[in-house]
Amino acid sequence: MRHPFVCRPVISIPSESPMRSVDVVIVGAGAAGIGMARALQDVPGLECEILESGRIGESFRRWPVQTRFITPSFYSNPFGLADLNAVDATSSPAIFAGAEHLSGPQYADYLSFIVEAAELSVTCDCKVLDVTRCANGRFELETEQGGYETRFLIWACGEYQFPDLKPFPGGQWCLHYADVGDWQSLQPGHYTVIGGYESGVDAAANLVARGHSVRLLVRRATWDLADIYDPSVALSPYSQERLRDLQRSGRLEIVYGADIVQVSRDEAGALRVHAADGRYWDSQTPPVLGTGFLKGGGARQIAELWSWDDQGRICLGSADESLRTPGLFLVGPQVRHPPLIYCFIYKFRQRFSLIAREIAERLSLEYLPHEQAGSWGPFGNAECCEGCEC
Repeated sequence: MRHPFVCRPVISIPSESPMRSVDVVIVGAGAAGIGMARALQDVPGLECEILESGRIGESFRRWPVQTRFITPSFYSNPFGLADLNAVDATSSPAIFAGAEHLSGPQYADYLSFIVEAAELSVTCDCKVLDVTRCANGRFELETEQGGYETRFLIWACGEYQFPDLKPFPGGQWCLHYADVGDWQSLQPGHYTVIGGYESGVDAAANLVARGHSVRLLVRRATWDLADIYDPSVALSPYSQERLRDLQRSGRLEIVYGADIVQVSRDEAGALRVHAADGRYWDSQTPPVLGTGFLKGGGARQIAELWSWDDQGRICLGSADESLRTPGLFLVGPQVRHPPLIYCFIYKFRQRFSLIAREIAERLSLEYLPHEQAGSWGPFGNAECCEGCEC
């Protein structure tokens, strides 16, 4: 049974109201933020507040209606293996939703249930407007609902709400995957989809399922990468299976080696997609961008507080702490420790315990994990990834 959680309403706080002080502030109430807050409950005496600019699970609620999780959910908890999409070791999205591949709203409702059941403190409709690191090492946050002061700041804003809308010149003439609310609403026609990873294949699958013909332009075939089984790089088995069905439909054309560098539009409004090798394709409809999201995602909101590498990715310490700003941590799909990419829930949740332990030590508090590392398979066990790239 679902137990919907209603976010606390927006309250107008007078400017003279005192700044609220807590040990830890988490920005973002998605899978990363709520999972991190659950891990911090293993530090008795620690006070934590989650700030969310919209609703709990806002990014998931913005998914296209037809989008489903590519990682399956299964109630394997009795066998000591946490559900792949769970944010804590004992819950299961599969049991909550009664589904294996959850929709965005189903998963958002699961997160709301966790908030209520675990009695987490979440303030919704509370956009962070400014972050200042003070001389005393603490952080001050200006928000739509007043000020916060905290010793530790955990950024959990994810990436879905930060699409890369201009991956090349002419991107403004395209339709980004993240801007589609319902594939059923698109007008009939032939569609060009740019991108050969998960969002590109999902866009093609949904368009074909609704009777459209599709040209899929891919720079490299992520479903045919020899000896690479990491779903952070290669197409997931779930999507590979859908792709095979698409190819049998007769309404999908796949163009390989298409490194798109521009989309042009003439005076009459006709669109043309250009590749680096000189090839081009005319498109009757706005090309669909399945090219991903901004590197750094929501962390770019406080870009000056992070260190960045030459590829535009965040560099982190061993406990996922900013190398530039002590006390600032990153959780979620943007966490990387090359060659490991933690962009799926079952991956980045392994990092929660590292941060919780680090914060507990600095506050001279005990860290008492409810589930010992390794007792639930890879959940909370960073050593699971040593020497492995799955």
